[in-house]
Amino acid sequence: MSTGASSSGGRSALRSTSFAPELQSMMFSLGDARRPLFETAVLVEDILHTQLLNMLQQAAEVSQLRGSRVISAEDLLFLMRKDKKKLRRLLKYMVFRDYKSKVVKSIDEDELLDDKSSISGSVNKRQKVAQDFLNSLDQTGELLALFEDEEIDEVKQERMERAERQTRLMDTAQYSEFCESRQLSFSKKASKFRDWLDCSLMEIKPNAVAMEILAYLAYETVAQLVDLALLVKQDMTPKANDPFSHAISATFINHHNQTESAVACGAEPQSEAIQPSHIREAIRRYGHRIGPLSPFTSAYRRTGVTFLAC
Repeated sequence: MSTGASSSGGRSALRSTSFAPELQSMMFSLGDARRPLFETAVLVEDILHTQLLNMLQQAAEVSQLRGSRVISAEDLLFLMRKDKKKLRRLLKYMVFRDYKSKVVKSIDEDELLDDKSSISGSVNKRQKVAQDFLNSLDQTGELLALFEDEEIDEVKQERMERAERQTRLMDTAQYSEFCESRQLSFSKKASKFRDWLDCSLMEIKPNAVAMEILAYLAYETVAQLVDLALLVKQDMTPKANDPFSHAISATFINHHNQTESAVACGAEPQSEAIQPSHIREAIRRYGHRIGPLSPFTSAYRRTGVTFLAC
């Protein structure tokens, strides 16, 4: 991730399509302040764009090895095979998309379906693609077992608890805004998302299901960036009776001075919002994960990029 956080202004300024406003809303729904900083959203957008383009490049290489002319779900599943927790999350999403597609189709055809079991009787397109492909890779049965795994997702649970804490003191208007922000996704802006990735210029293009997965991974990347940045923000906040509180980083001192200057000028301080420095530090820490706890192989590291989504 050596390039993602360092050149925020340059590449994002060259793109005609921007997701910065939507990212501000997404970040709010994921735990940031009610008014996330625009410069932080721009930095997140640049990191996200870099991540997805590198992922598409590696997926295209896998696609070529398979002899395919398009990037498909199989290529993205292959990239994610090392991290079983995130792969399980993606598989559940694909099952959900199948279920949603059938419900929408049944409503369009004015068919009344009594329960979920009557829906699951028909073919699950995305689930079948995933099962067939993972079956071809799976030597131990661990990957296919993820479809039946009902273990609590601790990351998702933490995000739900954080959202609940966020809403406790909200009034009606704030809660309505929060709910609208939680409904935002890249898949709901599919055309803009494709333009943002410049898919029309790619030699090997992603198909429709691959674009669904990329939109999902894009949101998961933003969510993980917010997760990590909130931890960094917590670490940077001096605590009462902390014997090491005098040893504050230069980054925090600079941010603290900027906040004091804003207050002196009569401006509203932005101390509650995630700062660009929090994002950069989160990326620095994540990029230095090594050893058996790292879900990344040398294939990922050769590009200098550690993927947040897989």
